[in-house]
Amino acid sequence: MKRENRKRISYVLLVSFLLWSMSFLSTAVTAQEGLKPIEIVVDGKVLITDIAPIIEEGRTLVPLRAIFESLEAEVGWDPIDRKVTATKGETTIVLYIGNKLASVNGLSITLDVPPRIINDRTLVPLRFVSESFGADVGWDNINRRVTVASKETDQEVATPEFNPPDIILPDWVNTGLKLSVIDKSYDSAKIYMDMLSVQTDVDLSVIKPSEDYNNPWYDAPKIIFWTTGCDYSPYITFQGNQDGTGGCIGRSMVHIMNILKEREHPYTPDVSFWYLHGRQEELADGGPLDTQFVLAENGLCPEASSPSDYDKAVKKTNSAGNIYFDYSEMLQPNGWTNYLASYYKMKESDKFEPTIENIRYLLKNFGPLLAAGELSQIQGENPKEHHAVTIVGYDDVAKTVKCLNSWGDTWGPTGNGYFTVAYNDLATNFGFVRYYENLSVERAGTDQAYSARIHIETGETSRNKLKVTIGIDGRSPFTVWDSPNESVFVDYSKTLKLDVPLPIYAIDYWPPQKDTHWYVEVTNNSTWDSAELKEITFARLNKGPDGYNIETFESTDEGAIVAPLETRKFYVPKKDTLMIIPINPTNPTIPILPINP
Repeated sequence: MKRENRKRISYVLLVSFLLWSMSFLSTAVTAQEGLKPIEIVVDGKVLITDIAPIIEEGRTLVPLRAIFESLEAEVGWDPIDRKVTATKGETTIVLYIGNKLASVNGLSITLDVPPRIINDRTLVPLRFVSESFGADVGWDNINRRVTVASKETDQEVATPEFNPPDIILPDWVNTGLKLSVIDKSYDSAKIYMDMLSVQTDVDLSVIKPSEDYNNPWYDAPKIIFWTTGCDYSPYITFQGNQDGTGGCIGRSMVHIMNILKEREHPYTPDVSFWYLHGRQEELADGGPLDTQFVLAENGLCPEASSPSDYDKAVKKTNSAGNIYFDYSEMLQPNGWTNYLASYYKMKESDKFEPTIENIRYLLKNFGPLLAAGELSQIQGENPKEHHAVTIVGYDDVAKTVKCLNSWGDTWGPTGNGYFTVAYNDLATNFGFVRYYENLSVERAGTDQAYSARIHIETGETSRNKLKVTIGIDGRSPFTVWDSPNESVFVDYSKTLKLDVPLPIYAIDYWPPQKDTHWYVEVTNNSTWDSAELKEITFARLNKGPDGYNIETFESTDEGAIVAPLETRKFYVPKKDTLMIIPINPTNPTIPILPINP
């Protein structure tokens, strides 16, 4: 049988399978709506496909037929095993639909993402397929263009200078980049103004730290490990996922406050990014934003009490033709949220030059840092605007600083929202750093001494499909998480690990016991993805003559699965676990974890 006939028959079989295959709409497809379609250029020619390529978990998936034809590979389809076999010359690759297991000439390979069937079309990982057949693959982040250059062509194909596939900008960031700085005054303009007055050549030793982490009052030489570095990331519970109109600098501030408060007292409720945004705008009343006042004088209320849920935001166009979002339908700051905010405050410092000497000193003496600049390492060369992240640690062995981004907890080289910047690259990525001082406000003995930690893991990026409520049978429940950001600024994150305040009636129903049985109800609104309960802990902050302690009660349902479209209620039985923490009442802090224990 001639080669062309074999090829034609193989494609007929493949098309036949696709016609009867069950189709489903991938979340990855939804994520790309409204953006410029991904363009694929193979050996200088634009690849025409009948379905747009998608980006899933940082990998580009392309229609199988189009890419194999462009690479002149023969394709075979096994409908029983749902297996695709492609051969070109002496190279044969095998892929399985929905399976990360693949092979090249019999050698097993684990893919980052498996082949998918989406809208009756089979999509395969472009980089794996192309490089398996000896081609070079490049990614142009600004123009959303993939270039494939086969080794057999003499035609030069330009390769972008910046080409790490694992740090592709999320779609909501790409959308936001289209807006002007004026339309994003909340975030981008603030970074721009900050860049104008960075302090250089400052004698940091004269700055008095709010907490001396080098010489703690308690003896913990095995815990604090300054000779090689430090890492504050274990204190992070809730990882924010910023909206498309900006928010990086606000998210960084929220991450920093959450770390500072968690170090002060475990299970302190995580604070709200939306409240920071909304309260700034409200107090500014059309004038300049005063972030320092909001953080130090007003404070930030808990995320559970002022959800950062943008599904009610309305996309509009101003008289200049620029796109912006109207947030008036979202929950606005009110007397109750302002009262809660009064418990969570911190003070913002000036801006400092981002040298490793400054970063080391400020991390050691104050805690995590906000860092802003071009961040070309993750945004590409000459980005349209600056970006901000949280520096959570440094490592003198690897000579890198560790950063927490605000693009979700599946983003990045390690797929957890973090990345590192080499000491030698600090100046080219960052324009300034600043630290924050924790301002303690007493919660022990008040109605805000009661909190809970909810930790649920989803199999995919679907934490925004969960609804979580807390309560006592017979009392009104408190909804702490309610499927946020499903349609606007979609939250593609997988982990819900959130510290929340308990309902106000907690003071009358403590401790959890037989006649005051607390529960957490979890509804999984996903139609495809299960959710696993990792932790439910109820806590009360106490203060006595010997310092602080945390009284905790934990669920015994760890590992329970909430199936798609299922609702389950998990009760917290009485379990006396008194966690004594050696905290100086005049200087509340807990040890920082080492980066190299």
